[in-house]
Amino acid sequence: MSDIGADKNAAYITTYSPSFLTHIYDRYVLGFNMSIMWGCPVESILLPFFSENFSRNHLDVGVATGYFPAAALARPFRRDSKQHLTLLDLGPNPLRAASARVLSVATATELRCVEADVTEPPPDELRGSRFDSISMFNLFHCVPGGKAKFRGLATFKGLLSENGVLCGCTVLGNAHAANWFTSKYLWLYNKQLQVFHNYDDRKEDVLEVLEREFEEVETWVIGTMMLFRAKKPKKTPVDVQ
Repeated sequence: MSDIGADKNAAYITTYSPSFLTHIYDRYVLGFNMSIMWGCPVESILLPFFSENFSRNHLDVGVATGYFPAAALARPFRRDSKQHLTLLDLGPNPLRAASARVLSVATATELRCVEADVTEPPPDELRGSRFDSISMFNLFHCVPGGKAKFRGLATFKGLLSENGVLCGCTVLGNAHAANWFTSKYLWLYNKQLQVFHNYDDRKEDVLEVLEREFEEVETWVIGTMMLFRAKKPKKTPVDVQ
């Protein structure tokens, strides 16, 4: 691993500590931030969007506390059904938190955890794997790398089955801020706290990659949040250099 990669990994592990995931993430990030700051509530928008694109053979990338797959699996008609779920994250703390949460509500789940970087090609553990759905929720606004980070949408499309769907959401940058307070909040997260890396992220950056790599693309901007869904990966070589 390069020094840059090691630094990124260390910073991520420090931020997503067990204490933060256990006591703060759901209430502050999924509660206050999504509803009040980004204008895209979890319960009425993000969870239904996740659930309608959640298959029996699913890969969740950037898992945090595992809220979304656990909530989808906690529904009565899913709880005792056979589920293949792979969790992928840069650090071990979210993987531990998410796997424990999923298994606490859906004991029949066949679960696999993979530690990997979304900006790199899929790891060897996933070689030959195909998923009917892949989710990338609240991921890219936390990933450094400018526009290049959205290549993760291209490299991971190779893990989709023929009729699979890739969906996700990301907080857009300052150009999409709804008001001065949201703009100041983005500045704080990017420039001071450095827990976000999305100050210059634009809808067009995400859309460009999606439309290049998929035949069918849908996007929505709700508040400062962009939701996306893509199907039918194009059969073209992927440049990951």
